[in-house]
Amino acid sequence: AEKEPVEDTSEWSTIYQPYPVALPEGVNAYIVTAAASDYVTLTRFEGTIPANTAVILNNGEPKGEAVDVDFSTNLLKGTTVDTYLEEEAYVLSKVDGVVGFYKAEMTNGTWLKNATKAYLPASAVPAELQDAASFSFRFGEGTTGIEKVEIRNEKSEIYDLTGRRVENITAPGIYIINGVKTLVK
Repeated sequence: AEKEPVEDTSEWSTIYQPYPVALPEGVNAYIVTAAASDYVTLTRFEGTIPANTAVILNNGEPKGEAVDVDFSTNLLKGTTVDTYLEEEAYVLSKVDGVVGFYKAEMTNGTWLKNATKAYLPASAVPAELQDAASFSFRFGEGTTGIEKVEIRNEKSEIYDLTGRRVENITAPGIYIINGVKTLVK
């Protein structure tokens, strides 16, 4: 299996809906079918996401062969509303340009902003792996494993001089863009 991070410019997200969702052209869907050491296995499928099924989506080149999946083997769970999670969980995130499942930061035991999102419960992975900080991706059904997915064109983090995060620069001034002070005229 390939061990080096793979550059990938596609966008990744999760979805969980109480109704079936037809996959649009150019969108790839995956379920998590296994967890081992420091990675989870993503298995790609095509067609329709069944109601109440947690999946990972991405655009761009599909990864792995699309197969008829047994959705009962999916390790992901989801919720339709912001809700209290009683257990440790991993959420889809990007850290230092690497997409994977990272242990959720809980606030008093609560992972907030989880409506219509999927997550990987710690209880879904083998007991000896439940202290892992993160899991990278491998793609199932006989394809080459990809240990890490690296994003090249990630969104800039922009702050004003008071330290507030800014979505878009709307006025000239000095901003901190990805940790570098920059004069915008």
